[in-house]
Parts: sequence; structure tokens; C-alpha cells
Amino acid sequence: MKIKNIHQELKLYKNLEELKDFEQQLIKKAVDFLDLSYAPYSNFNVATAILLENGEIISGANQENASYPLCICAERVALHHAAMRFPKMKIKLMAITARNNARTDLGPIPPCGACRQVIAEYEDLLDCNIRILMKGNLDEVLELESIKQVLPLGFNSDFLENS
Repeated sequence: MKIKNIHQELKLYKNLEELKDFEQQLIKKAVDFLDLSYAPYSNFNVATAILLENGEIISGANQENASYPLCICAERVALHHAAMRFPKMKIKLMAITARNNARTDLGPIPPCGACRQVIAEYEDLLDCNIRILMKGNLDEVLELESIKQVLPLGFNSDFLENS
């Protein structure tokens, strides 16, 4: 038997002021988009702002349904919106934020497992890492250089191709 270690280092910023101006602005846009979230059941609002290589900013907010499996997360709304408007355009940065009115202590909110898989697919499709900034309602911001940092053994098309 052989043991394989997986080690990840993530950047954690104390507050927005430690980020570059354009990064701060993207997070602020994501916070503004929280009001577009439709979360009447969970009251957990999530919004995403994506900065594309061409400078366009694409938004997404979670959309719930009484039949929970039909819900869609903010990250996937934004990614699919970007793909429809600007096919093949590389993603420079993604900002994710969340709000839960019952809690005032939300730290950085990471993507769920389904979103991690979809983000990984877009990284492969666009042949680029997607930097992700995550923030809750606390000051801290967590940065990923690639979704692979939190999905190191991801499933991809390599497993489906015939050799």
C-alpha cells in the first residue's frame, strides 16, 4: 500500500481592504446581488459575481423551489449565464457571498459539492483556473486559486473517454 497526501493552502484575508480594488468591487457587486436571490424556504441567500476576461461582470443568485432538488445555486446560475452570453470567454475571478438573516456570524461560504463539480468542468472547458473569493457577513475573505484546491480528486471527462 502507498499513502497519498493531499495538502492545500488557502489564502484568508482579514477584510476587504487587503484585496485589490477590482476584487473588492466584485465582492461588493455580489453582495448587491443578494437581493436577487429567491430563498423563501431556507432564508439562505447566495449571490455570485463573475468577472470575465473581457471585463464583463455576470451575476447569479440562488433560486429555490418547494421541491428542493429543483433549486439552483448562485454559482451555477452565474456560470451558465456567462456561458450563454460569452461562450468560451475565460473567467478571471468569481466572488461568492451569502446572507442568512438568522445568523450574523457567517464566515466565507464555499461552493457546495455540485457547484464544485460544475466549476471544475468550466475550468477544464475554458482551460484556465478560476480564482474564487468567498465572503459571508463577517469581514474575512477566503481565496481559492482553483476549485481543485477543494476538489482535489474531481471527476472529469478523462474517466469517460475511450483509449
